[in-house]
Amino acid sequence: MKERVLALAIYWGVWLILPVLVDGLSALVQFIQVLFQRLRRRPVPDPEAWPGISVIIPVYNGAHTLGLCLESLRRQNYPQERLEVIVVDNGSNDGTYAVFQEHAGRPFAGQMHWMSIAGRGKSYALNAGIHAASHPYICTVDADAVLHPDALRHMARHFEADHSLAAATGTVEVLTAAESGLAGRIPELIAECEFHEYLAAFWLGRQGQAFSNSLYTLAGVFSFFRRRALLDTPLYDKQTVSEDTKITFDIRQRFGGGRLTCIPEAVVFVTSTPSLSALYAQRVRWQRGELEVAAVYQHLIDINILRLRDLSLGRILLIDHTFLFPRLVWSFIFPALCFFGYPLSLVMSALGLIYLFYIGIALLTDLSVYLMAPARVRERLRRDWWIIGIIPAYRFMIYVFRLAGSIIALTESPAWRVQNPIEETARAWRAMLTALRRRAPRQEVSDGI
Repeated sequence: MKERVLALAIYWGVWLILPVLVDGLSALVQFIQVLFQRLRRRPVPDPEAWPGISVIIPVYNGAHTLGLCLESLRRQNYPQERLEVIVVDNGSNDGTYAVFQEHAGRPFAGQMHWMSIAGRGKSYALNAGIHAASHPYICTVDADAVLHPDALRHMARHFEADHSLAAATGTVEVLTAAESGLAGRIPELIAECEFHEYLAAFWLGRQGQAFSNSLYTLAGVFSFFRRRALLDTPLYDKQTVSEDTKITFDIRQRFGGGRLTCIPEAVVFVTSTPSLSALYAQRVRWQRGELEVAAVYQHLIDINILRLRDLSLGRILLIDHTFLFPRLVWSFIFPALCFFGYPLSLVMSALGLIYLFYIGIALLTDLSVYLMAPARVRERLRRDWWIIGIIPAYRFMIYVFRLAGSIIALTESPAWRVQNPIEETARAWRAMLTALRRRAPRQEVSDGI
């Protein structure tokens, strides 16, 4: 009897209780970190003189989005004469230059420049802009993003007040499907789920990482750098598909004493992902990018995963990857339990309780964000409160996508975009199985010797 109880405890502990506790404790720790950080935060004064900022916008076929991005820079609550805008084109053929010309001809006290690098990729575009920049601060913004009017002001205020800051990311806020120009029930659900996901990632996740000096990624869509911190690195490269995560690690390793942080008041608005296929492609790229950066900086994979201060790559990999598999496995094993004598009612009850637990985590996350976020975010959270019931299913879907990203990272060469993601994942599975079959005979010969 004791052996049976012990076996059941081990089974449920590995496949069920452990992942639930990890997710629940992670949410609780992030909430405590952010709450403590907010309580000790002091107002940051305006500098005596606003510094110059070079804003770099890499663009490829951005005729439909570049105009809104440039207009958001024109409307910044910041001295225009202290701004330098550098648009770096990657070989566009859709009228992007005409959009730039139109906005360059409008009244603007700052400088607005156009560069072209003949389609060599985003990393090369960013590097070209960095080399052309003339101001002490560099801000990178995606061409399909729109900055809040106070975004640059908040960034500059914090950097001028704290000279230990090397780089920072802002808060990414997802627009509604209607604001993104999308129609249909699926795009609407994706937009609201992403909105809640990004709120948790930045208002809790990134701020919690900033508090513990463990910021993992400076968001590629909008980040702010001290120029000399960037120039201490090899700049952006194509070694991984996540150039934003790679540059984050490069700055941490090479710019001694510099802090990385998240400034939540500096907000950038982005359009929602238009379809499940596009969402899949995005998350596959993020997942493989994280693994590729970990491979480059594998010497940082420490054994002490309980260390809460400073970056612990081992802890990140354990939570983001190792515990990913139990979450998925028990989900597929649950239905099979009925064939081993477990009553269907028990299995369904267990699934229901788990789902309710994750709804509770989503509710705690939203409440935490609600206490800190501005009025526009609170209003949207109140309006779309019902989405909390869908968030656990959405997160499970993301887990499946991330698993595909891990497989592709093991079998494919780096590529910034994932084309036809369903076929790529199937091809990755076949490649991995083929590699395993090829290794099997050699292992048998070795064993025989």
